[in-house]
Amino acid sequence: MNKRDEISEIILLGLSYKTAPLEIRERFSFEPDVLKNFHKRVKSCGIGEIVYLSTCNRVELYFTAKDILRSIDGLSSLLEEFTGLDKDSFSRYVYKKNSHDAVLHLLTVASSLDSMIIGENEILAQIKQAYRDSVHHKNSGLILNRLFHQSFNTAKKVRTRTAISQNPLSIAYIAVEQAKNLFNNDLSGRKALLIGAGEMGELILRYLAKNNVRDITVANRSLDNAEAVVEKLNQCARIIPLAEIEEKAAAADIIITSATCHDHLINRAMAESILARRGGEPLCIIDIAVPRNVAPEVSAIANVSLFNIDDLKTIADENLKNRHSEAVAAMQIVRSDAAELFEWYEGLEIVPMIVRIQNIFDKIREQEVDKYRRRQLKHLSDDDLQIIDDLTKQILSKILHNPITAIKEHKASRADGYHTREEIQEKIKTIEELFRP
Repeated sequence: MNKRDEISEIILLGLSYKTAPLEIRERFSFEPDVLKNFHKRVKSCGIGEIVYLSTCNRVELYFTAKDILRSIDGLSSLLEEFTGLDKDSFSRYVYKKNSHDAVLHLLTVASSLDSMIIGENEILAQIKQAYRDSVHHKNSGLILNRLFHQSFNTAKKVRTRTAISQNPLSIAYIAVEQAKNLFNNDLSGRKALLIGAGEMGELILRYLAKNNVRDITVANRSLDNAEAVVEKLNQCARIIPLAEIEEKAAAADIIITSATCHDHLINRAMAESILARRGGEPLCIIDIAVPRNVAPEVSAIANVSLFNIDDLKTIADENLKNRHSEAVAAMQIVRSDAAELFEWYEGLEIVPMIVRIQNIFDKIREQEVDKYRRRQLKHLSDDDLQIIDDLTKQILSKILHNPITAIKEHKASRADGYHTREEIQEKIKTIEELFRP
């Protein structure tokens, strides 16, 4: 099999809340301009297609390549450049999957079965956005288009056929629950400052209102967006620009941050100033942004309780126990769809081989017909020769029908559910040898 004819391998490099601390993960969260530049540079790593997924809990790169080692090494060097981290400092947190394992993992992630909050709804929207970014930068093609659309369909099946997403929890819900724990499970009468009015901020605002927090201030870069969210939820809330955080925060008992920002919005000096204005009254800060909105050293200040997204894992673990039975049913759907998708992927390797076999024998047929046309069949008319040509094509098609059908059935008969790419290529090589004239 020629190298240029090989179908690219599906590969995944990732790190998540299970493998890497927040201070590592947040370095992989790229601003739009940086992500655009990254997408421009990946082709130099020997990569055919790539989708870059970055959320608060994970960073995963799904890509295709013919030379696996070269592509992983090149991509690691590129990430080293873009994150400012030495390879050695992040490689030990990275997991690698390829072939069927990579396919299965994406479908599991899209179905929110690998999330910190099992059954949460945010991850699918984030995957769709990552895929749209790849399409926009012309870095998604035949393989990843099919793979990601399958992940969307599988996630929909899991939501509609199981109860995994009924009464769904979310990071926003858990953040508010953590605040309740600090105030004896009663937030009525408490004052809250919400920093960030995006999708996560909207959820937090909704949960604060459900818990009878009536005095809410929303700080956001875009005041119009904040006003739209407040109006949508029919809530009463003051809206301020980010520049007024320090001034207004002193009145808040709870600060929850979820803004998209690569610089800390609250540093230690600001937190100390806020606490001083409160007369030393305890302050709860929950930072669920990635990268973080609050400097980690704020946690060292007396009377300040600071929690980041990884600190919410205890409540998330309880959620996992409660949803275990539904997760088992959901995984059956995921495994079935992954096997179906991978069968299609295997076919990308098999079909070109079948075409090559057909072309080899058709070339023999053409040569023999041409030889007889120039010798024994010179007396025949063009119409008669065309009949002979059509006849030999039909005979060849019938001769090859059973062997080709057997090849396809042999591909489909998998005891373990799938073959590795190397096994597929070895099988193709063996079959082609059998048909070599």
